[in-house]
Amino acid sequence: MGPFEELITQLYEVLFTRHPALRGLFPGEMAFQEAHLAQAFRYLLDRLDRPEEIAETFTRLGRDHRKLGVRPAQYAAFEEALRTALRVRTGGRGEAGLEEAWVRMVRCGVTAMVRGAEAALHEPPFWRATVTGHQLVGDDLAVLRVVPHETFRYEAGQYTDLESSLLPHTWRPYYLAGEPDAAGAVELHVRCTGPGGVSEALVHRTAVGDEVRLGPPKGNLTLGEEPAGDLRLVAWDTGWAAVKALLQEVDRRVRTSPGHGVRRVRLFLGAPDVAGLYDTEYLAGLERRRPWLSVVPVTGGAPGGEGYGRLAAAVTRAAAP
Repeated sequence: MGPFEELITQLYEVLFTRHPALRGLFPGEMAFQEAHLAQAFRYLLDRLDRPEEIAETFTRLGRDHRKLGVRPAQYAAFEEALRTALRVRTGGRGEAGLEEAWVRMVRCGVTAMVRGAEAALHEPPFWRATVTGHQLVGDDLAVLRVVPHETFRYEAGQYTDLESSLLPHTWRPYYLAGEPDAAGAVELHVRCTGPGGVSEALVHRTAVGDEVRLGPPKGNLTLGEEPAGDLRLVAWDTGWAAVKALLQEVDRRVRTSPGHGVRRVRLFLGAPDVAGLYDTEYLAGLERRRPWLSVVPVTGGAPGGEGYGRLAAAVTRAAAP
């Protein structure tokens, strides 16, 4: 464990000792949370000369953190714990200037988070939802359909953090796979990559009728304004969920805008093997009905290595004159 991680461990130890009631806002296993905070600290340190970028990012974080039950007053307890942790890690010999520099840095992010939380008071901090569909695809992939209890608006290409009732205070991000159906259900594709965690709970221990919670939709993998020219979409495995949403959005624009110029859309869809290509019936039907769509399946290799290389090579070949 490096000095940075040691500081964070010490910070949470102080925080929970002095404010034990705050422990209930965090997951039982803190490793992911500590890594998340380390990432936030590094983000701040790398962008001290870009305060506008920090403000934009941490404003979004403040909106998102409402789902955790965090209140503005609790940030003061965090600052107090940070000061103490810094003194402990330096054996009480740290310079006052260093401590104040850390506090000013953190306050820069916290101020934006409070602003973001206050600006989002018009919307729920999270949305309760009921599982209405749970389809296993192979041994470790599930396609879920969940119906939010309140209106849940999002753009194609966005994702949501999801909490299972089996793992309170533990949230993981999943892309939303298309528009809600007539019943208001939204679709999520979840791959279990190991034992424990939210994905394992959703794939192997979740059934129709169970309840989950959705965080505010976020992300900018969206079409934005009307795109011009051809469109290439690239996805590996469950990345298909986000691309499915984008394809549905393109289809909606083509159908509802008479003056819309039908572009050519090419989808490069990768998986370790042919069996890993799922939802193929839907995709084949869409390709038959929409002459502007062509699908290029790419199989072979593991994610993150040879598989991504094959996928990138296929896209590059298609782009060559």
